[in-house]
Amino acid sequence: MTGEFAVGAFVAFIVSVAACSVLLRTGPIDRPNQAHKRHRDPTPTSGGLGIGLGFALGLLTNAQISDEWRVVIEIIGPRLLAPAALFALCFLFLGFIDDNRAMGPRLKSLVFGTLSVAAAASVGIVEIVPLGFGVSLELPYFIGLVGTAMWVFTMVNCVNFMDGSNGLAIGSVAIGLIALAVIAQANGTLSGVAIGLCGAGAMAGFLMWNFPHAKLFAGDAGALFAGAVAALGSLIVIERAGISPFIPPLIFLPLLADALLTLAWRLRRGRSLLDGHSEHLYQIASRARWSHARIAYTYWAATALCGIVAIAVAGEANSIWPLSALMVASVAGMLIAHFVRRYALAQGIAEV
Repeated sequence: MTGEFAVGAFVAFIVSVAACSVLLRTGPIDRPNQAHKRHRDPTPTSGGLGIGLGFALGLLTNAQISDEWRVVIEIIGPRLLAPAALFALCFLFLGFIDDNRAMGPRLKSLVFGTLSVAAAASVGIVEIVPLGFGVSLELPYFIGLVGTAMWVFTMVNCVNFMDGSNGLAIGSVAIGLIALAVIAQANGTLSGVAIGLCGAGAMAGFLMWNFPHAKLFAGDAGALFAGAVAALGSLIVIERAGISPFIPPLIFLPLLADALLTLAWRLRRGRSLLDGHSEHLYQIASRARWSHARIAYTYWAATALCGIVAIAVAGEANSIWPLSALMVASVAGMLIAHFVRRYALAQGIAEV
C-alpha cells in the first residue's frame, strides 16, 4: 500500500516540476518593490499553481492504481476529502489573485478568517482535547469551532509569513507532511498517507525550481495552498487516526514559533501586525549573511526533529506525552528566539 502511494507522490513530483517550468515563462512577476523583500531581480511567481496541479494529479493517480484508496474516497470523500480539497483550492485561488493584484491586509484577514471558519466546520472540529492521565477537556461546539478555525487561519498565515527565503517554508511543510504521513500509516489512515505524500511530492517538484537559487517563487498561491494542505490534512488525520490535536502543532512548530513569536515581539513594541517587516528570525539570519541554503537547512532540520518526536509520541494520544513534547519544544523555541534577538540587537542587525 505504501508503494502505491509512493507512485502517487512521484506523479505529483513530476507534474509539479513540469507545471512549474511552464510558470517560469507565463507566471506573474514578483518585483522587489518592498523593503522586506530579499530578491533584487523581478522573478516569476505563483509556483503554487504547479504545486496544486501536482497534488491533485497525484491523488487521482492513487485512485486509479489503489482499490483501497478508492474505497477510502467513497467512504470519507464527500465528508472530509472533498471539503478539504475545496478550501485548499480556495486559498490557492486567493493567493493567485494576490500575486497578480495585491489585496489589502485587512481584506485578506477577513477573507481568510471566513474561509477558516467554514473549513473547520466542514472538515472537522476538534472538540476533545486529551490532557493526559486519562483526563480530557471536552469543548463546547462554539469553542471547538473557533479553536479549529484559529488553527487553520494560523497555519495558513504562518506559512505565508515564512515564505521569504528560498525553500524555507515549502520545504519545511513538505517535511512536516511526510511526518504526518508516517503517523497516518502507523494508524491505518490511508487518507492521511495520501495527502501527506502527494503534498510532499508536489512541493519537492516546486523546490527543483526554487532551491537554492530561485528561478520561481511559490507566491501567495503556493504558501497559502501549502499551509491549507498542512492544516486541513492535520484535521483529517486527527479525525481518522484519533491522534492528539497537539501533534500537528508540534510537527510544524519551527514555522509557527518564528512567525508567532515575531508577531508577539512586534506587538510588545506597539508596531502594527499588518505592516510588512523584516523581523523574523530567518530574516535576522539573512542580515547576518547566512545563505538561503543554510537558513533552509536549519529550518528543515528543526522540522525533521520535531517530526521525529511527534512520530514517537503520536501513539500515546491519551497520555501526557504529546502535550509535554509540544510544551518542551515551545519553550526551546522561545529561548532560541530570545537569544537570537539579543545577539542581533547587540550586533546591530535587528530593529530595537
